[in-house]
Amino acid sequence: MQRPCLAVKTRSAEKARRALAEAGLLDNRYPVLKDEKFVIFPLLDGSYPENIPDDLAKYEFREMEMEPRKMRPRSFKEIVDLPFELSELIPSSYDIIGEIGIIRLPDELLPHKMEIARAMREFNRNLKTVCLDRGVKGEFRLRDLEVLDGLMNLETTHVENNLRFKLDPSKVYFSPRLATERMRVARSIETEERVLDMFSGVGPFALNIAMHSPAESVVGIDLNPDCIHYFQNNITLNSLDEKVEAYLGDSGEVASTLVPFDRIVMNLPHSSMDHLPFALLLLEQGNIHLYRMVEEGGFMNEVARIMEIARNEGEDISILGSREVHNYSPSRSMMVFDIRVG
Repeated sequence: MQRPCLAVKTRSAEKARRALAEAGLLDNRYPVLKDEKFVIFPLLDGSYPENIPDDLAKYEFREMEMEPRKMRPRSFKEIVDLPFELSELIPSSYDIIGEIGIIRLPDELLPHKMEIARAMREFNRNLKTVCLDRGVKGEFRLRDLEVLDGLMNLETTHVENNLRFKLDPSKVYFSPRLATERMRVARSIETEERVLDMFSGVGPFALNIAMHSPAESVVGIDLNPDCIHYFQNNITLNSLDEKVEAYLGDSGEVASTLVPFDRIVMNLPHSSMDHLPFALLLLEQGNIHLYRMVEEGGFMNEVARIMEIARNEGEDISILGSREVHNYSPSRSMMVFDIRVG
């Protein structure tokens, strides 16, 4: 395609580029070219010689055959070829765990799930697999994953805060969205505390605390054997064997044999409140980080329930702070309540 261009001697090219950009004459859809003497800038239609800034060094105005530059899409959504009314429904974000992309789709997009998965891998070349998240199910609240594109083996290594976590997201629950929150908790610890992670999963809270805080020791407990398998592997993978212990079993039964503790992490947001009475019994004095799914407008009800449980257990507590960790659905958010006991 013939394009208007301005050829400027190489020594004056940068000055020319700035002047053309300031004048709004550069056509960035086309590449800047070079020959032996000139740098050649593509111009917008209508940028004829009389429109060129006077302060440019000697130039040549040309008409040249040029091919548009290949523009990298800004999102995988730009790659998917769907009618407008459907493309508007494609989620803007998805989870990446190691080399695995995990996306949730509304029912209207399920017939197009394979096309969407291929677009995700084309946009993000680091993904070896894309899975559809069909919801959290079962005793251990695992994601029900359907492999849409890529390798069937879902074991991967996820890097977070200079830690490595080996896991299979179809066998254990892991949320990459909590990386900042895990670091926040770790950095809130300022003394040599003994910390309990009551629902440890593969160890992300426990290992972040062990790596990034002065905690004396960290104990993690989980009912899921696959979680403990990966947790123990991750302790060694990150050279934290002397500071972290992983236990398989019911958190209440196991923790009661390991007291005392100075801090407890309760990341079981759908049912953590049910375990709060026992957590209060484990702490004579210390801090609890309680994670909850909170309905829109339900914040004060959660606060009231925490205070009621503490009164029933005869414990003196204060809520030091609370914050939204991330949205879970249009009407629910995951929140954390930082509680001081004693």
